[in-house]
Amino acid sequence: MLTRFFALMIIVVLALSACGGAQPAPSGGASPTVAPAAPTVAPAAPTVAPTTPPVAMAPALNVLAVQSFLADIAQNVAGDRLKVEALIPLGVDPHIFEPTPADVRKVADSDVLIINGAGFEEFLASLLENAGGERLVIEASKGLSSRTAREGEVAVMSPEELTDALCVEAADLFLAAEEITAGAERASAVELGAHAEKEADHGHDHDHEHAHDHGGMFWQVMLNRQADGTYAGFLKWDAEGGEIAIATGDGALVVTGIDTGAALDAEETLTLNCSGLTQAMIMDVEKGEYLLALTGFRAPQATLMIGTPGGHHHHDEGDPHFWLDPMNVVTYVANIRDGLISVDPAGAEVYRANAERYIAQLNELDRFIASEVAAIPEANRKLVTNHESFGYFADRYGFRIIGTIVPGVTTGASPSAQQLARLTERVRDAGVKVIFLETGANPQLAEQLARETGITIVSDLYTHSLSEADGPAPTYIDMMRYNVKRIVEALKQG
Repeated sequence: MLTRFFALMIIVVLALSACGGAQPAPSGGASPTVAPAAPTVAPAAPTVAPTTPPVAMAPALNVLAVQSFLADIAQNVAGDRLKVEALIPLGVDPHIFEPTPADVRKVADSDVLIINGAGFEEFLASLLENAGGERLVIEASKGLSSRTAREGEVAVMSPEELTDALCVEAADLFLAAEEITAGAERASAVELGAHAEKEADHGHDHDHEHAHDHGGMFWQVMLNRQADGTYAGFLKWDAEGGEIAIATGDGALVVTGIDTGAALDAEETLTLNCSGLTQAMIMDVEKGEYLLALTGFRAPQATLMIGTPGGHHHHDEGDPHFWLDPMNVVTYVANIRDGLISVDPAGAEVYRANAERYIAQLNELDRFIASEVAAIPEANRKLVTNHESFGYFADRYGFRIIGTIVPGVTTGASPSAQQLARLTERVRDAGVKVIFLETGANPQLAEQLARETGITIVSDLYTHSLSEADGPAPTYIDMMRYNVKRIVEALKQG
């Protein structure tokens, strides 16, 4: 019994000894907090602020250029900072472009509109009026002076050519003639423009659009009987300004400025015999209102035409095709650069650097063209084109302009038979071998000229529009290089 007691005591003592090393619980009975193990990876070094400021974000500007070649030039200046889109689709002749409602919306949404200027975009005023709003308009050709005809070129039409052109225009406009009653006295003079707008409001605007497409209007004017048995009447005319041809039938016409009260003198008078017209006055008028006094007519109805002397749209500023000389495009680049800087000053250095880089490419293009043209014998450096567009190119690289099928700087007219006959004669006299047409031009008259003179037709130059991306002229520089190669290939053998 005693032995069992001592054995039990020994067991108790041993159990107490084993528990002696345990940590006592803190007061309150909470579990002990265990400190976290030291990290095995050193913490990341603190972020150091950059020593240079971040690049400014490009602004959300909507930049629109009217022509595709102009959009390409502008894109080279804008670089990756801005996106430049073209208003006129590829392959469309800007001379006859008519903006659609979708085009008006594009302009309305634009912050910057880049135009060639120099009167090239004849639709611009009405387009901007319809679009409304405000935007920066950059005129790429600003600061350039229009060329004058050089020796050997046909600088102006002869009286015979003017007469022919006016009669062609009159025959076309006659189909859309309006009838209007003139006022019996100055105070009752009828406003020509208001009458045309009233007719258009009543849904008769098709013929008026047709007439305006040809740069003029034609009226059948009902006059008032006078005491001496003749007929007379008064009309008001709101002129846009520029060189104008005013033609009438038998009788007298005096044009007086309403503000000045001074009668205008004709720069030239012509005798006509077409569409009821017998006489025409060529005069240069300022923008404003004029009084037209028709007196001494022998019949109660008189014909009246107000048109353009050449039978085509008239550019008051002269030839706007500056871009066909790459050195003129240097001015385009400078104007575009400065315009973009004005709306996006934060991108100034980008635009300046891009412009400098592109100007270097234009200088290289100029050297390339001069080198290529050197392969053409001087006697063969003669150009006949569809319309007057290569004047600046000819001036820069030593060509002579012999003539054009369309007698003017636009493509929106047709020459008379007499004008074609005179061109045929000039081509034969000058020994011209090739006529150059831009893509999309109607080749019919060129083919007639070729049949009569044996001249060769090159009909695939790009002058007013770039080609598709996979075509021969996807950029302005590509366009110029391609054109030069085609011209040199055609003329160097002569």
